[in-house]
Amino acid sequence: MTLDSELLIHILQAIGLSVGAAILLRLLGRFAPVRRVQASALAGALAAGAYIILRGSGIPNEAAVLRVVAAFGLMLAANALLQLFDLLLWDYILGRRRHMVVPRLLVDLFNFIVLVVIALAVLKQVFNVDLSALVVTSTVVSAVIGLALQDMLGNVVAGLALQLERPFAVGDWVLVSGHEGQVVQLNWRTLTIKTRDSHNVIVPNANVAKQEIINYSRPTDLQRMHATLGVAYRHPPVVVKEALFRAAAGAEGVAADPPPEVIIKDFGEFAVHYDVRYWLTDYARAHQIGDSVLTRIWYELRRADITIPFPARDVTVRTLTEDHETRAQAQLRRDTFAELRPLAVFAPLSDAQIETLVRGADLHRYTAGETLVRQGDAGDSLFVIKSGQVRVDVRSESGQVTTVAVLHPGDFFGEMSLLTGEPRTASVVAQAETEVVVVDKPDFAAVLAADTGILDGLSLALETRARNVVEQVAAADAASIRQPPQRAALVKRIRGFFGVP
Repeated sequence: MTLDSELLIHILQAIGLSVGAAILLRLLGRFAPVRRVQASALAGALAAGAYIILRGSGIPNEAAVLRVVAAFGLMLAANALLQLFDLLLWDYILGRRRHMVVPRLLVDLFNFIVLVVIALAVLKQVFNVDLSALVVTSTVVSAVIGLALQDMLGNVVAGLALQLERPFAVGDWVLVSGHEGQVVQLNWRTLTIKTRDSHNVIVPNANVAKQEIINYSRPTDLQRMHATLGVAYRHPPVVVKEALFRAAAGAEGVAADPPPEVIIKDFGEFAVHYDVRYWLTDYARAHQIGDSVLTRIWYELRRADITIPFPARDVTVRTLTEDHETRAQAQLRRDTFAELRPLAVFAPLSDAQIETLVRGADLHRYTAGETLVRQGDAGDSLFVIKSGQVRVDVRSESGQVTTVAVLHPGDFFGEMSLLTGEPRTASVVAQAETEVVVVDKPDFAAVLAADTGILDGLSLALETRARNVVEQVAAADAASIRQPPQRAALVKRIRGFFGVP
């Protein structure tokens, strides 16, 4: 066979090898994890084809170009096989079948060692290198490099230790070296943390290994937080603790289980210091949840008339005249009277009787998202919206919540609870900063005890109001339709609730 014929055969073999490899990779490319092997495998096939062609062209085996192509092809083929091995062992068998997460740093180290061994074998078999002499030379070189790169090698060893011990994982919230943030990456040399201000902090692995690490995401994502404040001494601790518990339990993002806890921390110079302990499961929003808790605490204490005292400092006293206080109180009563007088449910009452209610009424403030009343809870008060906006939510028997109304200044709710003690039939939630006038049962009882003749007018107004509310709810949620109570039944319920014979 002539040289040209042999060369043609080798060329055809090379083409066939390359085409076959391309077809195989094309078929395997349907599987997404295999795609990353394609480049190495195709390059190895091309190198093998080039080697076959060079051999067929009569180039001797000892030629440098042939050895380089052979070594290049062997390393590419080894790399492709190693990547397939990674997919089979690390990703499929350990990852998908046994649900084991192998640190990427360990996989990279394993691949590096295997490739070094293969490279040494190629040097010995292809280039006839004496490995014993290479080992002696590399020992000296390694000593020099080790001294020069001891810090970097220390980081690499620390990185391996962190990968084996796994005190944290990517995505965890941690406190390392005084930096709090979310773990973004752990590589051979450094740990990258993204802070709450979106700054990437890069910490050498050796420093991380020497520091105390606080992991806010393990063993569970449930973390306890604290809110501390001082309250004036004149308020009973039981009352204060109840108010603080309600505030923390109602804040957005606070876990229901375990529930919040309130304890007395110490007795300060001018206040009793309380520690509100609450739990959350989303540490990324810890600051926002803490803001929500403190905001709810302010509103809850304000409504309960519980004072957060100012620190004891130099005091400048400004004396207000008694006339000033009197005028302020009179103006407040006039404003409250203007809120109550137009209400249809109070139409049967005289101005004097409205004045009686005004003297006992309270002014409460709520922030957006706070619940004024909750469906199913007991109640004996009426609310009049002075400013802001609230929504009325009704929960059906199936658990579906429907917003049936949005109330604005001048609107009111809770009249059935005030006059009959009926449990709340809906939940009312503030949609903005809202101020309400609250009329309670004891104040109305004084009016009714002085004049039972208003019962007929009250029952008529209540019946009309109940009918209108039922129609309004039916228009929004047909599943929540209830028959309005009859007038005679209302009179009986009012008498029974207030103990009127």
